[in-house]
Order: sequence, then structure tokens, then C-alpha cells
Amino acid sequence: MPTLRPVTLEGKLIRLEPLTKWHAPDLLKAARDESIWNYMFYGNLAEPQHMNNFISNAIRLRDAGSDLPFAVIHKATDQAIGCTRFRDICLKHFKLEIGGTWYATQYQRSGVNLESKYLLLRHAFETFGILRVQFKTDIRNLRSRQSLEKMGAVPEGILRRSAIMPDGVIRDTLIYSILDTEWGVVKTSLEQRMERYHYDYHPDYLSHLPSWTSPSSANN
Repeated sequence: MPTLRPVTLEGKLIRLEPLTKWHAPDLLKAARDESIWNYMFYGNLAEPQHMNNFISNAIRLRDAGSDLPFAVIHKATDQAIGCTRFRDICLKHFKLEIGGTWYATQYQRSGVNLESKYLLLRHAFETFGILRVQFKTDIRNLRSRQSLEKMGAVPEGILRRSAIMPDGVIRDTLIYSILDTEWGVVKTSLEQRMERYHYDYHPDYLSHLPSWTSPSSANN
């Protein structure tokens, strides 16, 4: 049975690299704004112990084969500015979820999330042959919903009263998905949107980017 192995995904603005404990100092700085955690299961990660537990748990899930967590590295500063991951990986049916995504406030709506989703989706569909990529979001999180729908993800339904959040709110969860048969249209739309950020980001450039590179040795 094939596995989704840790890889580094290179873009123009960012690099997604396997999450390790060495990213913790940068991530603690990125996590300072409490508004980041309003709709997140993790609670506030701005405390060192909470961040260390978050990273340790992510690595444990990676080793178990269910998740593939990444640190989001801002290439201009070479600093970790957030996290994202493949999770709930089901190789039997070639499906997975993209989630656990957060960024430092100053990098939101900057093109970072757009490029991150592009790199993850391209790797899932084109390198690994995934059939279905799923997304979940709190029904109250209008920004996330708008972002997913603008990206081309299709809303599938609501999981009612599906989880209790750290602040005690009982959450309804919206499910979205993108299928392999839809990826071509979604990919073209994402590339066009990335061009509009004036990165010199265009399909010819993207076609010369490697889908993935082997990660350097990391201390876990």
C-alpha cells in the first residue's frame, strides 16, 4: 500500500515543509493574535506548552499515517508563519482532508493561503492521484466559507452539533470537497487568481516548479 510521505512543496511566496519541533519559536510568534483561534479546535497555541503539545501530536499522527503536517515558511523572511496539513488520509479510497490551517494575522489575505491550497491540491491530485479532497469549517466562519467557495470547493452539507469547541460552543460543521474530475477547472482558476497578486506567477512558471522535493534531514 502506498503512503503519503513527508515532502517539501515549493511555491513563489511560501514553502511547505514537514512540521518539526524546531519550528516552535517562529510559530509562537505567529500565534500571538488571539483572533486566530476563534474557530479552531486547538484552542490558543500562543503558550509554549500548548504549541509543543500541538507539534508533538501532529508528529504522532504523521507517524501513524493519518496526517501529514506542514509548517508554512514565508520565503522572503525564511520564517514559519503558520501551519496546514493533510489529515484523515484514507489510502484505501484515495481521499483525504486539508485542514488544521492557520496563519499569522499579517499574512491573511496576502496570497499565502491561496498558494498553500494550490500546492497541497496539486500534490494530492497530480502527484498522488487522490480522488477526493475534503474541507471542514465552522458554520460561523464566514471568511473560511467564502474562501473555500471562491476556490471552487463544492458545499456538501452540514454536520449538525458535531463538536464542542474549547470555549464551550457546540459547533455545526460545513463540509466541502473538490474531486479529481474538478481539479482541472479549479487549478486554472487558482493560477489566474495567483497571477492577479502580481507575483510573476503564471502557468509557464508553475509548470517548471517541481511538484515536490525530498525533505532535508529533520530532527523530530
